[in-house]
Amino acid sequence: METLIKQASLEEIQIVHDVMGKAFEEYRGMLTPPSGALSETINDIVKKISNNGGAIIAQVEGIPVGSAQYLFQDNYVYIGRVSVLPSHRGLGIGKMMVRYIETHARNEGVNESRLEVRLSIPSNVAFYKKLNYEIIEKHAYPAETDYWYVMKNSFVC
Repeated sequence: METLIKQASLEEIQIVHDVMGKAFEEYRGMLTPPSGALSETINDIVKKISNNGGAIIAQVEGIPVGSAQYLFQDNYVYIGRVSVLPSHRGLGIGKMMVRYIETHARNEGVNESRLEVRLSIPSNVAFYKKLNYEIIEKHAYPAETDYWYVMKNSFVC
């Protein structure tokens, strides 16, 4: 099984959106408040990444099975919407996408990445801890219906 990670062109944002929607569908009706990924539009993604960001697509044998978005901030790259289709989870694709974005950041002279993870999805928290991400902040959603961590990973440029 050959996996290719590549930058998504503006013409491929539809693919990024489709993969994200399919990957996050399992959370519909399960999270309070609902995941923003389920209401994000193609235009939302374009607007978000067009100012110092981008998106990537993971393909297995030419078929899109993963996507993620990133945005360069002052001194770090923010990684978001890491999405892998349920049929392809557990194969290292999520890790490959995170490392791809970290390498891209390193090539741009940035040595830290950050992301946000809901506490109500402990498997995602564990996933990022395995990738050497550490918790630096904890935040509450309105009415404290859920919480999320800001996690970071530092690497050498």
